[in-house]
Amino acid sequence: MTATLKQVRTALSTTVETVGRNKLGQFVVRRGFFYRHGMNEVKFAEQVQSKLAESGLDLKVVDRGEKYVAFRGGHTTAQGSHWYVVVA
Repeated sequence: MTATLKQVRTALSTTVETVGRNKLGQFVVRRGFFYRHGMNEVKFAEQVQSKLAESGLDLKVVDRGEKYVAFRGGHTTAQGSHWYVVVA
């Protein structure tokens, strides 16, 4: 059984800000930041993987990263500084 967007969003509701799909049909989850406070994309990916396992979803992290841009108010999470994880 494949996971739905709603299942992933529910499983990660306290960990991520946005959940979407890319052109390949993989889930892309993001969490924005202004200050890192010791956090990085590896720790974020570990949190996402842990939450998915707790909820019983059989998804694995296939990519992770960080996007850093200068702060400009009013941007979406994807346009601002954020960590992202791709799961499939």
